[in-house]
Amino acid sequence: MARAPSGSMDASTEAHELNKLLVETGERARLKEYVMATLKECGWQEDLKKHCVEVIQKKGVEKITMEEITAEIAPKGRAMVPDSLKVDLLNRLRGFAEEQGLESQVKS
Repeated sequence: MARAPSGSMDASTEAHELNKLLVETGERARLKEYVMATLKECGWQEDLKKHCVEVIQKKGVEKITMEEITAEIAPKGRAMVPDSLKVDLLNRLRGFAEEQGLESQVKS
């Protein structure tokens, strides 16, 4: 189900098309499973869980809101994702985009 090159599509349209193709082909679900498994293998989930507990204990269970937890945890969680996983995921997305005729879609 390869697509014709997308020479005239803007970045937003290309992103939408890429996401649509990822969902339609099941590739999005496969990539999500891969990311989750890799994060679990490297201990990311456990490390983030420990950080959550520390934040809650520091602020106090009765005094902290979900918004405060999210504001503290989300940036730390993103920063803790291994660079090797980010690079591998980007390469997989590039490969998929090229197979689908969206070569210009995924850029570094």
